[in-house]
Amino acid sequence: MKKIILSLIAFGFFAYPIFAEKIPVEGWYKSTGSEFGEKWKDSGRRTHFFSVKDTAEVTIYGEGFGFKGRAESDWELSIADKYVNGSIVVRTIWTSEKDTLSGFKGHQRCELTGGSTTCVMWFKGFGEFEGKILELNFNEKDAVETDEKEGPNLYILEGSFMDEPTDE
Repeated sequence: MKKIILSLIAFGFFAYPIFAEKIPVEGWYKSTGSEFGEKWKDSGRRTHFFSVKDTAEVTIYGEGFGFKGRAESDWELSIADKYVNGSIVVRTIWTSEKDTLSGFKGHQRCELTGGSTTCVMWFKGFGEFEGKILELNFNEKDAVETDEKEGPNLYILEGSFMDEPTDE
């Protein structure tokens, strides 16, 4: 029993630096525009988009970490029915407003339910953020007392900022 307890304590000391580098973050993603390209309907009358380019402003913050910049995204696959239920696969680059050679690049998988969007996002840092990763959840904020059909295009970001794991 002592060996097991000592092993667990030793593991805790060695594993602590791995867990200590994970910083909870939150922030906002505000869509600033979309450009829809070619689209078509399948036999189920779902709309498929081949090309959609989207721009946004991004702000993320956490203890000892902050990022503010611009997002440029390409929707690689988008399928939606007449009720705006569907899914999207997105490739995106976030560029820092302080240094355009720094930011994050990655992808996300989104689900649309009645037009409301939720996504899981994975990013790898470059420039100042080299060796870091972001893993985020992206949830659309419901429109508050508005007559706009498309809502505010404002999304809440929550997740973690951490060192990129190594294979060692």
